[in-house]
Amino acid sequence: MTTPAHDGPTPTAPSSRALRFLALGGLVALFVSLVLTAIVVLDDAISGDGVGGPAASAGFWALGLGALAGVVAAAAPRTALAYRARAGVVMAEYTLVLVAPLIALMD
Repeated sequence: MTTPAHDGPTPTAPSSRALRFLALGGLVALFVSLVLTAIVVLDDAISGDGVGGPAASAGFWALGLGALAGVVAAAAPRTALAYRARAGVVMAEYTLVLVAPLIALMD
């Protein structure tokens, strides 16, 4: 019994397209995280001393870096970014989504 030659990708191969959709979903999650971070910072401004500290700025910087990671993971060509690297960038994006409001809470 011989197996037929198949030049296309195997059905169980890791999909770069799936990671792109995860990266786009991460951009939506970044918007939700932006709203949560803004709520935390505004609550601190109203009930606190009225001055945003370095942790609030760091929270917004984390959101910006997460957006950059999401755009890179979604828009980079398949030849420019290997599957493992794209998976790492998507993981960094989701990590920054979760960490940004927590950093702003430390202010």
